[in-house]
Amino acid sequence: MADTVAYHMERMLPELEDLEKRGLFSKQELKEIVRQRRDFEYLLKRHSALKQDFLGYVDYETQLESARKERKEVICRDLRTKGEGWKSSICDRSSAMRIMLIYERAVTKFKGDLELWLRYAEYCRSQGSRRVQKVLMKAIQLHPAVPGLWIYAAVWEAEHNSNVTAARALMQQGLRACPKSETLWLEYFRMELIFAEKVKARRLVLGISTPETPAITEAGEDGDDGDMSKSETDGDEVKGKATVSYFAASCKIAQVIYRKAISEIPDNLRFRQRFLEILESIDVEKLMVLEGEIYAGIRERFVTDEDSWAWLARRQFVKAESKGMDIMECRKEATKVYDEALQSVNSARMYELYAEFLTGNLEYDDEHLEADDLASENGQMSTLDQSAETLLKLYIRAKAAGVESETLAQGHAGLLLRLGNIDLAREAVEVSCNESASTCGSARIWTLLLSLETKRVSEKKLDSSEQQLAKLLKASLKNATDDVKTLLQIAVEVQTVSRKSFDGFLQLLESILAGTSRKQAGAEVASALVDWVLHAEGLQRAREIYTRLIALPSPGLNFLKSCIAMEVGLVSEGNGDALKQLRKLFNLAVELYGHFDEGLWLEYCSQERKAGNIEEASNVYWRAKKALQNPSSFLERYQLLR
Repeated sequence: MADTVAYHMERMLPELEDLEKRGLFSKQELKEIVRQRRDFEYLLKRHSALKQDFLGYVDYETQLESARKERKEVICRDLRTKGEGWKSSICDRSSAMRIMLIYERAVTKFKGDLELWLRYAEYCRSQGSRRVQKVLMKAIQLHPAVPGLWIYAAVWEAEHNSNVTAARALMQQGLRACPKSETLWLEYFRMELIFAEKVKARRLVLGISTPETPAITEAGEDGDDGDMSKSETDGDEVKGKATVSYFAASCKIAQVIYRKAISEIPDNLRFRQRFLEILESIDVEKLMVLEGEIYAGIRERFVTDEDSWAWLARRQFVKAESKGMDIMECRKEATKVYDEALQSVNSARMYELYAEFLTGNLEYDDEHLEADDLASENGQMSTLDQSAETLLKLYIRAKAAGVESETLAQGHAGLLLRLGNIDLAREAVEVSCNESASTCGSARIWTLLLSLETKRVSEKKLDSSEQQLAKLLKASLKNATDDVKTLLQIAVEVQTVSRKSFDGFLQLLESILAGTSRKQAGAEVASALVDWVLHAEGLQRAREIYTRLIALPSPGLNFLKSCIAMEVGLVSEGNGDALKQLRKLFNLAVELYGHFDEGLWLEYCSQERKAGNIEEASNVYWRAKKALQNPSSFLERYQLLR
């Protein structure tokens, strides 16, 4: 170990001498540098060297190099004032070489650490070193199934080494190693399109071609067998045969990439959509054939997928934005696509996507009210009214088809409210609650109905509002199958107005707590109810309520804990009866849940000790030891109380 460390230290001598000669570091500073490097070298040579040891060494050398550059800049300014310049020497390149050597030693020891390989490659790239190519090749040999390494290497070859042929070869090798990698296929496709655009821009600048020059033909024409590795030519005739341009060839390769990609991954809609996103983001002209092929494949293979129809409709608006087409005409074409979709896929999701599209149209029309006003003056239905009517018919159609969802019901009510028809909105939601099987059990829809009823009563100042709300609340709590906490909270707010309605709600809450499906939500609301009664009607009434509720079979641990917390607060305030009530609650809680909840026993002991009842706390301690299934944790935590 010592010999190896001495070897590495001796190799630093020329650099250290140069640093002193150039006036960058003093002798004392160089001694400290030597000491630090020696310590790091010993860390790296120990038998159980850690990855962090190597990274710490790299960080130290990076900071040292930053300090050297700052001091060099100061010296250079002084030299410039004298008309002299800085002459490059060994200290200018030794730091980068040393850091690369540290990384090399690190990846040799931790060959399986992909992060180290990437950091090594990134550092070489930042230094402009061609070593990055060797680093990436070694990493790929060890990790051939990692798509990111192939992509990194190909991007470096294409962008930094300007070698598109090598980049293609790397991508193709990567796809042979990872044929199911979506990322590899997409990045290869993107790389070819970017290259095509660069070639086209270069040829336009040089005047070799014009924007109107045809760019792509169908893959397979002119003897093309679809081989991705086929090289492109420059557009001149070679040995009497007409050839295509670099731009056209790259576009054809992109088309072949897409076809081979979907042959490997045929049943992934999102995969095909990402190809379209790349086409739109790069905006390569003359690729309408490829774009049409992708959309045709989506229509043919994913006819029962709702999202595929949404993308087919979206295509019309992409045309409008990119090619300056009339947006109203594109809207009509998209509407035809959605109408066709509903004939193939009669699902709630399909209606939701269609409604989302029509809502977008409505929002767009709402921003063009001037044109609508002119249409109204001429006795015609405005575009805004037409959009609203079409959307309203769609919601009604979904109800009739029996595929309504929460989203559709909420959207229907929102549209009617937007049109100022609160009565119709309430009726539509009431139908969803009572007649639609898909929404009758939704607490959100019942909550919407209650809010609409409250709003309607408030706006129109109707009588008997309390009775109607009570009736709706009872129906909602009876029918809702999912989270009913919000409904119960509304019930607390509404039915605590009078003692009669309060007693009715209390009976309803008792039935919920006695059941099983909604007990947790009921326990939370019961805790809130007891707290409300405590502040509104006093301590005695609150105790009556929680005594009545905990008498139910298995009232729930959370509800018992909330009652205990209330009595603990009263004990701290000096209430004389609170400690007695607290013991009753604790005894009930540990009887029901004391075999597994050590926290209950600890809290019980803690309260007795705080009250000065050491003997009673000891009795609780012995009871806990017998009751708990595994008392070891309790015994350890109890020692902290003493």
